[in-house]
Amino acid sequence: MADVELELISGFASIRPVTRSSGNGSFSLKIPETGSGELRVRRLGYVPRSIVLLFDTLTRSRNVTIVVESAPLELAPVKVEAAGSVYMREFNARRKQRGTGHFIDRAQIERRRPAYTSDLLRSLPGMTVRLSSRAGGIVRTRGCRPAIFIDGIQAVGAELDDVTRPGDIDGIEIYTSRSAIPPQFSGRHGNLCGAIIVWTRIQ
Repeated sequence: MADVELELISGFASIRPVTRSSGNGSFSLKIPETGSGELRVRRLGYVPRSIVLLFDTLTRSRNVTIVVESAPLELAPVKVEAAGSVYMREFNARRKQRGTGHFIDRAQIERRRPAYTSDLLRSLPGMTVRLSSRAGGIVRTRGCRPAIFIDGIQAVGAELDDVTRPGDIDGIEIYTSRSAIPPQFSGRHGNLCGAIIVWTRIQ
C-alpha cells in the first residue's frame, strides 16, 4: 500500500525517523543496531497500528510485513434545516392575525395522521365531507364547492383529495366564506364561496 506513514520511536534515538511507503508498499528506515523501538503506522482511512521491533533481530534480508485494516470514516451527525418558504411565512402571519380562517400546520397533520387531506376538515365548522365514489372525500362549504389552491395556483374544478396528499403538505388555510378569503385569492376563477389553500412541503 502506498503513502503509509511510518514513524520509529526509539529510546536510543534523539530523533524520530519518519518515512512513507512507496507505490508497491515497500519502505526503509535506518534503525539502531541494538535495543527495541515502537513502529507506528498511519494512513487515512485505516486503523492506526503500533508494533514493537527488536533491532538486533532485523537484517537487510529480513522483510517486515505490516497489515493494516480499513476503517470507514465516521462523520458526525449532520442536521439540515431548510428555511421556511415565503409562503409559509405568510401562512403564519395570517394565522397570527386571528381572522376568520382555519389553519392546519405540519405538526397537526403528523399528530392526526389522516388517510386523506379531507379527513383534516371533518371537524371544522361550516365544512362537510362526504365519501367520494372514487377515493377520499368530497369537501363542501355550506353546500358549495370551495376553490382549491395549491401553492397559490388554483386547481380549477378539482376535489381536494384528487390533487393533494397529507404527506406532501406543510400547511392548509381554510376559509368558509367569500369575504374571509385573502384578497390575493378572492378574485380568481368563478364565484368563490370559500377557499382551501394548500402549501406543500420543501423537499
